[in-house]
Amino acid sequence: YEDEVGGQPNSVITYRDGYIYTGFWISETAYANYVCISVTDENPKDHFEKKAASWVHHQKGGFYWAGAYLTDQFLLVGTDDGKSGYTTGYAHLLSLNPKTGEVLSDLTLPHAGDLRTSITYDAEGTKDYYFTTKGGFFYRVSVDEAGMIDEKSLQWVHLNNGTDKNAMSTSTPTIYNGRAYVGVSGTGQFVPYGGHNISVIDLTSMETAYKIPTKGYPQTSGILTTAYSGTTNKVYVYFFDNYTPGKLRMFSDEPGQTELLEVTVET
Repeated sequence: YEDEVGGQPNSVITYRDGYIYTGFWISETAYANYVCISVTDENPKDHFEKKAASWVHHQKGGFYWAGAYLTDQFLLVGTDDGKSGYTTGYAHLLSLNPKTGEVLSDLTLPHAGDLRTSITYDAEGTKDYYFTTKGGFFYRVSVDEAGMIDEKSLQWVHLNNGTDKNAMSTSTPTIYNGRAYVGVSGTGQFVPYGGHNISVIDLTSMETAYKIPTKGYPQTSGILTTAYSGTTNKVYVYFFDNYTPGKLRMFSDEPGQTELLEVTVET
């Protein structure tokens, strides 16, 4: 498949029931596409055939690192904010019909900044959806079975990097047992120990329980394991710093914890 307006294919690809879904990006202010493409091989004799999109959604700002959450009824995906930088424009959370691309619901976020994460669903806990933004916010919102976003349910935590600079995040939230784990940027993306951190958020109070300082910006999603929990609720979470040389961080956490434990001081 070749995007009809020449966008960069830098968003997560999501597959469901014979179709793939992904977004494209051209610039912070340009219109770009989100597409649905069938995986059916219409011409098995042609190994180089070009695919056509089953549907296309055209959106100002486009889709950058935007991963969808997908059900039979709806697709949730975030957009860039449509403005240069990340302090003026407002991103959207879109709910689209996965079969037609029809916009079922469109939530404009209340704070400026691009939405450049995948959408995480907490299936075993709150039954809500979570994401972060470059404006420095962690969000929670409810969506009904038909894909209608409940604007009144929207809650947020203002992320903090210990400075007066914007604490942007492009880290897809890892959610487990009433806790969220996200990477947060410091004063500059590649300024060592500039306020970069992994923030642990309590989902009951919707407050940051504590922060773990890091040398670089933990820009990815964390990997969580319950393999060592035993009779406790303790989990271990793993994040990488986006820095040279890269660092793999591991920490333990459990509900009610308010500070980093099992510390090895970095030298």
